[in-house]
Amino acid sequence: MNATRHKIMADSERQTANREWRIANSESRHRTLFRYSLLCIRNLIIVAVLLSTIAGGTGGCGEVSSLLNQIASLGGEIAGQRGRIRVLFINNTPLRAVFTFGTYDQTDQDSQPDFGQFGPNDLDVTLNGDAESDILSLTCARVFSIGSPRLLQLIEANLRDATVIDEAFTEGVEFYDVPSDDDSDADEGEFAFAGAAPAFEALLGVDFPCNSLLIIRFESDDLGPDPFRVDFELVPSESTR
Repeated sequence: MNATRHKIMADSERQTANREWRIANSESRHRTLFRYSLLCIRNLIIVAVLLSTIAGGTGGCGEVSSLLNQIASLGGEIAGQRGRIRVLFINNTPLRAVFTFGTYDQTDQDSQPDFGQFGPNDLDVTLNGDAESDILSLTCARVFSIGSPRLLQLIEANLRDATVIDEAFTEGVEFYDVPSDDDSDADEGEFAFAGAAPAFEALLGVDFPCNSLLIIRFESDDLGPDPFRVDFELVPSESTR
């Protein structure tokens, strides 16, 4: 009698365990299918835009770039979290580079850029000619910019208490000839403006992913419309050490 009762109880426990396993397995399957469906929808949207670009001709590249930029991951491991990007500036000109740089979300009116500056004066953080910066870290956002009007506008509107270097708060990158310590004829603090490079922007999901290294080079440009230019190189995150 007891053996029969124990067998019935064991069978009931096995049935309960099997039922719980089936429920858990079904929930896991549903979560996997849901994530897979989201990925498929995302890819279908991209394919649809690409096909419309091919069929429609001009104007499509900007639409594709905009879409890729807006759906790109912000690099966080949990919802609402953001990754980082690292930036290295290399000044291959003989002049001091003066500029504002940062990251921001271009469609968010309230976006607060994560920004930095290189100034003209010796007391500022400077980027002299034939020199490079430390590797800097910024919050990952939809746009990385050097001296773009939108970046400057968002800093001015949404970071009113931020400390800025007025001389560096300018569009693009300005270059100055700084007298050497051996130049006894030069007045202290005298800087000669030598020209500028246009503003630069790189888009998340198009030009770079989060958690990567962006290498920015400033070059003299005798053949271009501007005397200086900004060159960009990407080192993906799996290659950064």
